[in-house]
Amino acid sequence: MIQPNTTNHDDIQGNTFPDLRVLYPDEFQLLFSSAELITFKADEPVIEEGQKGESLYLVKSGQLLVNKRHDDDVYEVGSITPGDIFGEASVLYQGTAGAEVRAIDDCELYVVPAETVHMLFDSNERFLRATTQLAERRAAASALAVNPVFATLPMAVREVALYNAKYVNVKEGEVIIHEGDEASFMFLILAGKVEISLHHPSELDKHIFVAERGSGDELGEIAVITGYPHGATVKALEPVRVLALRNACITAWSGRYSDFGYALYGQVYRKLKENRAMLSAVLDDRDARDMTINTIPSLEDYKLKNHL
Repeated sequence: MIQPNTTNHDDIQGNTFPDLRVLYPDEFQLLFSSAELITFKADEPVIEEGQKGESLYLVKSGQLLVNKRHDDDVYEVGSITPGDIFGEASVLYQGTAGAEVRAIDDCELYVVPAETVHMLFDSNERFLRATTQLAERRAAASALAVNPVFATLPMAVREVALYNAKYVNVKEGEVIIHEGDEASFMFLILAGKVEISLHHPSELDKHIFVAERGSGDELGEIAVITGYPHGATVKALEPVRVLALRNACITAWSGRYSDFGYALYGQVYRKLKENRAMLSAVLDDRDARDMTINTIPSLEDYKLKNHL
């Protein structure tokens, strides 16, 4: 990173940065007065995944690449070009960045402190609404692109999913899924971490830890395949944002797109096997099987039901 340069007031305008068109002249002045023009060298990270968001970035020149880690792989999920803004999600939700942003070539970026951005949110509801929509759309598109199940859907279908889904913010400690509840939605985590646990079958005051899940992971998919109520409780370990998709849509896509249907079934079967292995360490193996892999229909039955 190279030291800040002098900011040209004429550069920060609505016609240069379309996402800022809703700002009023005095709000542009506030933005200008706090922004620093900083140069990042090629291949230099501007934002690291998991970093606390402290600034909004406006791209004056250069191109940047957005990379997202999921499990042990890193996916290229997008690019950012002059006129774009980024870093909005972690500033908006006062959380951590859900992806890495790295300079492809030398870039000039206007860096606006989070405090200034929140002042603008307070004074301009349209700017808050537009920024929220941008953050949600980007986070959801990235999560769908890296998820091994949803990545099998055609791009057009994923865009429909983004349009029809519900975006839900969950506070730390809140429960997203209650064990035993009927399943209406499947969830995709956009940001944050959750803990999955279930009641001990014989010690009712005891919970058994199952797993932690994070950005890009799906929740509630086991109930979609098995047809049973949710078999575990999912609680937010930190502020979490999820994309809620109706089970009816998931079922319809399973029948219409065979790759998606098989990927979903395979993901559920893999998770149930992992859960069985984990539960066998604390429960009788028969109980562990009854709570996990014995709940899933055979692949043949699943194929017949979904016309695969």
